[in-house]
Amino acid sequence: MADLNQYLGAGGKAVRLHEQRDRIRQAGDDELREVLQDVQGELLNLRTQAVLQQTPNPMRIRQIRKMVARIHTELSVRERKTA
Repeated sequence: MADLNQYLGAGGKAVRLHEQRDRIRQAGDDELREVLQDVQGELLNLRTQAVLQQTPNPMRIRQIRKMVARIHTELSVRERKTA
């Protein structure tokens, strides 16, 4: 299981956007796929909490969605480079 805190931040300490991008670019393909799976699981949990109106931080959903998009973008860029 990947450490999402290094990509997203935790405990009120945010990860800056350029740091997040650098970490995504430096991660290997396997690690990115693992992070993607973990982030998608967290997104599912947050959406469930939102439906039940128990979300502690509703903006976290937006952060997670953007993280998923960044990872998908990086993976597709890498696939195009190898093709």
